[in-house]
Amino acid sequence: MTPQITMPKFYVSCSKQTDCLMILFVIVLFVSTGLSETTYDVKNPPTWKVLADRRLSRLKRSVQIPHPKNVIIFIGDGMSVGTVTATRYTRAYDQGKPAGDVLMEWEEWTDAGLMRTFCADKMTTDSAAAATALFGGEKGHIFTIGVTGPVDCCKCTKIPRKNQVKSIFLYAQDRGLSTGLVTTTRVTHATPAGAYAVTQNRDWEMSVPSKLPGTVRCEDIASQLVHHGVNFNVILGGGHSQFYGSPEPETPPVRGKRTDGQNLIRNWISKQAARSRRYAVVFNRTELRLVDTSKTDYLLGLLARSHMQYDLLRNDQPSLEEMTKTAIEILSRNPKGYLLMVEGGRIDHGHHSNKAK
Repeated sequence: MTPQITMPKFYVSCSKQTDCLMILFVIVLFVSTGLSETTYDVKNPPTWKVLADRRLSRLKRSVQIPHPKNVIIFIGDGMSVGTVTATRYTRAYDQGKPAGDVLMEWEEWTDAGLMRTFCADKMTTDSAAAATALFGGEKGHIFTIGVTGPVDCCKCTKIPRKNQVKSIFLYAQDRGLSTGLVTTTRVTHATPAGAYAVTQNRDWEMSVPSKLPGTVRCEDIASQLVHHGVNFNVILGGGHSQFYGSPEPETPPVRGKRTDGQNLIRNWISKQAARSRRYAVVFNRTELRLVDTSKTDYLLGLLARSHMQYDLLRNDQPSLEEMTKTAIEILSRNPKGYLLMVEGGRIDHGHHSNKAK
């Protein structure tokens, strides 16, 4: 469950007037990112004046930011202000320094903001409704994705068009930008699903219970990704079991969880082939490393049966860094630019399991 208030951080890098990259950190990601260290004498009164002057000087030198060409949204699901503080204090302790002497890199960026992602019916949101707010700018009920407040959770009913929320990723595709999703959770999990899905229940990842009232057919999230998210250039994460039942040539050699007979991986391949696209499907780190990013326009990587492993336990799975690098190599070939979401989605899971590391 994500916090009620997220803290975006903005960083824009420009190599020339028309070629810029905007990075948006939502909450915060990458505790392993390099630290910016500032050691100072807290007992010396002029210290604070010096620090303030330095900060103001940096702000005065800030580059005028042109319209960004590329946007990357980094999401640390569950990485609240308290988590960042604990990380900072732990790093300072490990280095034998006072708590205030170690800062995370993004804490010294020139711009910061607040984004309120509470949902329409609860004081504390969840990742599903938060994703709707982040990617669609509208409030929905808890557990719902891509719908507005009047749509209740967990009921398979027809969703009026006016209550369906179109994500910024779909708008980006309409403008000719490349789009990508990278996550350490299942690609059908709540946060990434907010980029493409419209559903009354975040748990309908591979099926919708048949005993629900009503005669409307509700489409599960994995099916929506393949049928309505076919224009995403990069999809990397876990959760291949949501896409098929019995093993087939196009799937991993282990049984999946679907019971409707669909092989959505084969369906994705068929859709890309029908559009004469250059595509690749990968299921492990070795296959991902073999992808020729200069000749691949569409990449589907389902790199774990469910969620990907915690980084400390990871062995044969690619890291978030590796997946992000591959995604950028593919997306950056589009001269119009790209929109990419990168989620460290297991921070939240670690908190739930009391795994502080």
